[in-house]
Amino acid sequence: MTYLDELAAAKRARRVWGCPCGADNPPSYDACHDCQRPSWTCANCGTVNATVWSHCQECDNAIPAENLGDREEGFEMSWEEHTALQVGPRRVGGRYDHGYTDSEYEVLAIDRGPRESWPSWQITVRGKDGEAREHCTGWDPRRDRIVAQPPADVTVVSIGRLHDDAEGEWADVLTRATIALDLRPFRDPHIRADLRQLTAHDQVVRDTVMNTPGVRLLLAATALQIQGYLAGPAVAPMTVVTQCAGGRHRSATAAMALRSVVSGDIEQAATYGLADSAKAFSGRGLVVNLIHRDLERDVIER
Repeated sequence: MTYLDELAAAKRARRVWGCPCGADNPPSYDACHDCQRPSWTCANCGTVNATVWSHCQECDNAIPAENLGDREEGFEMSWEEHTALQVGPRRVGGRYDHGYTDSEYEVLAIDRGPRESWPSWQITVRGKDGEAREHCTGWDPRRDRIVAQPPADVTVVSIGRLHDDAEGEWADVLTRATIALDLRPFRDPHIRADLRQLTAHDQVVRDTVMNTPGVRLLLAATALQIQGYLAGPAVAPMTVVTQCAGGRHRSATAAMALRSVVSGDIEQAATYGLADSAKAFSGRGLVVNLIHRDLERDVIER
């Protein structure tokens, strides 16, 4: 069963867990499909939550101590982490809904603060009545929903060249790429029998790819290239394509790593050894979409 099939089944059963990056995930996923942020399951009610939430989003039960990670003084959020949770997946230009009648609104501005006076952070929205309002109401994944996200500043697409004959929205993505990154010269995890049926959703695959000599340097250089395009005459939106043979290991891992870097998620980028690259994008608030064209396709024996 593919991610989309599992997600559809989970939505019908109302068992989806939401990640602060905006992605929805089936309860069987122990990490976010898009950003790979891990999850924890509430022992009280069984609800699956992203580890960035310190309390269960269903029953408010506290996160188990073993899920706190290596934070020396317990679960203490930085200001950036706290604001990210409050803002949620909302982006300037996007449309969202509080879940009540006629409660759809458009986001006009987001001030992440910290501000000298209350509120410490602020969001400006325009409702259906056309009036602009300012408030600091946090995103609630149990109630709020995304109506339409704004166009991405950067779209990262992973593909497998063995599937170039497949049809679909991203079939011709190479002809539209601002940057096309080829990872086929690097060692292919497919040659290992224990990795062949796995994908970049598995930690062992991501570790194998990122520990391949040269891959981390290549991605750091690509991040610099993206900075150049964003700063130069070729402005966003831009498309970055990562390529390998099957699209399940090297290109998918590289795409995940680049998404964490360009979105300025230093903590997540650190898991790929690219924290320094992410610092250059921190605070820019770029909207980054991640697309895996071929990750869910069957393994091609070769």
